[in-house]
Amino acid sequence: MCGIVGIIKKSGEISVMEVDAVKSALDIQHHRGPDAQSIWQDSKVVLGHNRLSIIDLSSAANQPFHREDLNLVVVFNGEIYNYKKIREELLSLGAEFRTNSDTEILLVGYHIFGPNFLEKLVGMFAFVIYNTLTKQIFMARDRFGEKPILFIEDDSSFYFASELATLREIYPYELTINQDAVVDLMEQMYISSHHTIYQQVRVFPQATHFQVEGMNVSWKKYYQYPTLVSSSPPFSVLKSEVKHLLQSIVEDQLHADVPVATFLSSGIDSSIITAMAKEIKSDILAITMSSGDSESDEVEQASQFAKKLQINHEIVSINPSSIQVLAKLLKHVQPLADASLIPTHLVTNQISSHTKVMLSGDAGDEVFGSYRKPAQFLENKSIFPKIGFELMNSAYQVMPEFSSKFFSDKNRFKWAGWEGFYFKTNLSGNFSKIFKRSKSQNTVLKKAQELMESYSSNIEKLSFGVDVETRLPSDFLFKVDTASMASSLEVRAPFLDHRLVDISFKSSLDSLMPSRVDKELTRSIYKEFAGYEHQGSKKGFSFPYAEYLKNEWGMYLEQFLKEGLSEEFFDFNSSEILSILQQHRTQPQQKWGRILYSVLVLEVWLRVFHLKQEITIS
Repeated sequence: MCGIVGIIKKSGEISVMEVDAVKSALDIQHHRGPDAQSIWQDSKVVLGHNRLSIIDLSSAANQPFHREDLNLVVVFNGEIYNYKKIREELLSLGAEFRTNSDTEILLVGYHIFGPNFLEKLVGMFAFVIYNTLTKQIFMARDRFGEKPILFIEDDSSFYFASELATLREIYPYELTINQDAVVDLMEQMYISSHHTIYQQVRVFPQATHFQVEGMNVSWKKYYQYPTLVSSSPPFSVLKSEVKHLLQSIVEDQLHADVPVATFLSSGIDSSIITAMAKEIKSDILAITMSSGDSESDEVEQASQFAKKLQINHEIVSINPSSIQVLAKLLKHVQPLADASLIPTHLVTNQISSHTKVMLSGDAGDEVFGSYRKPAQFLENKSIFPKIGFELMNSAYQVMPEFSSKFFSDKNRFKWAGWEGFYFKTNLSGNFSKIFKRSKSQNTVLKKAQELMESYSSNIEKLSFGVDVETRLPSDFLFKVDTASMASSLEVRAPFLDHRLVDISFKSSLDSLMPSRVDKELTRSIYKEFAGYEHQGSKKGFSFPYAEYLKNEWGMYLEQFLKEGLSEEFFDFNSSEILSILQQHRTQPQQKWGRILYSVLVLEVWLRVFHLKQEITIS
């Protein structure tokens, strides 16, 4: 796990100023790789790398990694879990290696197989390979967007980096705030990956590679998750297949030349990963976060499971009330209002002194169709979804307060099917209370509508595709990468192995959840390890931001709003937002808490990132 940054010239040559900018950028993202940093350059490119040493700790594996005999240089962020198997295949074809790193696998594999080599990779990755002879650039990102690449392309150059702050450092021109992304954040609490907070900056698409050769740029998608049901095995058969594959995946992901731990919440997914890790590595350390908040704390159930497994268990107590942590994180990335960003960083920061790698249960919900969406769709299937959608849309415009209360998930399904379910955002019916002139984005609804044709024969599974293309990469994976890498710690997600995703996504709902029980398959696997049914609803590690906004955080928000900067940069209706804040202080509501917290995130980001101001808050 590392940080990458670079400039590619489509015309002209690399200047001294551009080389200096890349060197400065490496200092900015030092937290992504404190073990080594360096650059490689010629007349057409300058490549920079920050290294967090995980596999082959020797300096021989430092990057940028150059094989003169192959005329190839690479900068790489991520992990290739099946690199040993690929190495054996390449050796059988006559390849030679100078290190034991997974980095060198990328160079040699690309040299022998070309772009098709990507299909062999199992892992998370963002990398750039440069051919010093032909001057061709090859860049690729993993299948589900675990590892970030942001870029800016203009007529003469291509700029890329792992983090927004780094990209801004190497880009020589001003960046313009993208109002559509601001609206997106307020509606969903995250910015969807089809755009970013700046108009000039783009997210490199997941499951995609591209090549630059002179002035020519070509893009190609190399992987597509299944959207058609092509397998309907009995539940017991599917469960056995998933369990054995997941055990193999966990074994591969436990490999590292440094200590490895696991996140252990009270949830199903992290519990399964921890249990499987214990079978392979008896001295595995499990980490549980304790918030001290009765509604979100997961220690009791996690401790019970850890005792059952007889594993080393560490409870990290944190106090997530410090908004200064938010300011620290937002100095490097675009705004994100996921409430677990702060506590995730606090816990990874505390344990980074004795581990560099952790396994998580991330994506277990999305891969196995959780949050009861598929089952609720079938239970409440709409008869006239198009008419229902129009009526519901009108109701939200005329009676926003009543509609928000009446249209529960169940009722939105009944009235308008999937479009009804995905219609609702934080701002539904209350847009003018937040913005003066902006328009709704509703990007998740648009994605659902876009995918409906692909899922026409099995529409009950639409949410599988929507989840892996919206909230998973743009919120959850971005959050974990930001929070953990700020602590110089790598987090691996076994559930995101594409082989596991393929099995789940091509299986019928009758195979995955024959009793229409949410996450029936993984619940059953959990019971095998725990000896009892999983109890309780999903909590998710968070903190009571709605409560904080009644007091100290509300005071900071009020101060920021009265300064007027956000009206200028974000088109906010500050007087209305202040009225909402006053209402929330006396009659707190979770929906207003979500909106107010998103506003606070934008206010902090505006100052610490865009305007580069120092703010003192506690």
